[in-house]
Amino acid sequence: MEVVTSIEFILPLLFFIVAFVYSSVGMGGGPSYTAIMVIAGISTLTIPMISLSLNLFVTTIGSYNYLRNNHGKVRIILPFLISAIPFAYVGGALNLPRKVFLWVLLISLILVAARIYLWKDTGFRLQLNHRQKIIISLVAGSVLGLLAGIVGIGGRCVFSAINYHA
Repeated sequence: MEVVTSIEFILPLLFFIVAFVYSSVGMGGGPSYTAIMVIAGISTLTIPMISLSLNLFVTTIGSYNYLRNNHGKVRIILPFLISAIPFAYVGGALNLPRKVFLWVLLISLILVAARIYLWKDTGFRLQLNHRQKIIISLVAGSVLGLLAGIVGIGGRCVFSAINYHA
């Protein structure tokens, strides 16, 4: 009979708690899954895919309810998703060295925290035609999706770093 180590028992419980807490405020919990796995010593080659998968599961349910209650416009969100989803997959599939992964994670979380706590009014308006808005949305989705995939935090934290006005 195989002995289950404490980490194999505790990780699913911690993931459930994170999913429950984050989903109650409309988020997926990607940064917490990533942090828990880094602390637990999980291989940095597997962290992004596991974290993204957990985040995707939780945020899909939240996104469905969000759109079902008419809190978002699919026509604005769709260009971001079209480019962010495949680039998040590419970022999650990259085999970065542990040190590079941890630096990218640290820098991205610091930038997001700085955006949230230090830069209160980052909104701006650009006079763009429909085509230009689509191009900017596709490029931003690609860059942010790649970064989110690399560190396994999903898009919510990274996208919160931008105050996009369509």
